[in-house]
Amino acid sequence: MLPLRERQGLLLTAAAALIAIPCHAAEPTVDHSPWDHLLRQYVTEDLVDYEGFKREPSALERYLESLREVNVETLGSREAQLAFWINAYNACVIKGVLDHYPLHSVKSVKGFFDAMRYRVAGRELTLNGIEAQGRALGDVRIHFALVCASSSCPSLRAEAYQPRRLEQQLIEEAKRFLEDPQRGLRLEGSTLWASRIFKWYAKDFVSERLTPASLLSAVLAYLPWELQASPRERLALKWIEYDWTLNDQAIQRTSQHTEP
Repeated sequence: MLPLRERQGLLLTAAAALIAIPCHAAEPTVDHSPWDHLLRQYVTEDLVDYEGFKREPSALERYLESLREVNVETLGSREAQLAFWINAYNACVIKGVLDHYPLHSVKSVKGFFDAMRYRVAGRELTLNGIEAQGRALGDVRIHFALVCASSSCPSLRAEAYQPRRLEQQLIEEAKRFLEDPQRGLRLEGSTLWASRIFKWYAKDFVSERLTPASLLSAVLAYLPWELQASPRERLALKWIEYDWTLNDQAIQRTSQHTEP
């Protein structure tokens, strides 16, 4: 057996070695659960209960506050970063609407997308700026998840986007949008009617000229069967008129009550 002094020396050396081992902190995360709670509470059947959001302003403010100084690059995974930008965009859109509510359309608010700014990820960004950060990650399905508070936009999902579930969530939203003939795509005879989203962001979807064939190929995995099986040559491409009416439950109720 080693003498006491040598044993004590070995113990001290081992303890020092343990201390020297770097402690890897867990990757930073963003808690999207407050936003998730609000969405589950105030989004129903593609429409938003802005009056409900208006009754709970502090909850949205607290969530937006949590996004103000996030260093997105430290979030680790691409999924975490993409979920961050999608949730940030959608929450800021709601904030922008509430700041001017009631209103019939975001188009009536000057600078809604390109002048109004929000503190997100350590920067003062417009909605277009937030969108650009998300688009830079290279997943075209972001266009089916970002919601500009208008009737022709993709529907606002009634839950927050989460990194671990993001792939499935984006698949579902891509299919939901593309299967909607009034918003996404529809085939009428030899004409392919498409959302103007594909026109505005054509370079995100195809590298060359946007044609019916190239557009269908770009989103083939998410198309309903009738569009997957349709002939792609000799189709004309036309754009669905974009409805900027607010995606508001209250407006929908008023419209239903005034119909003859």
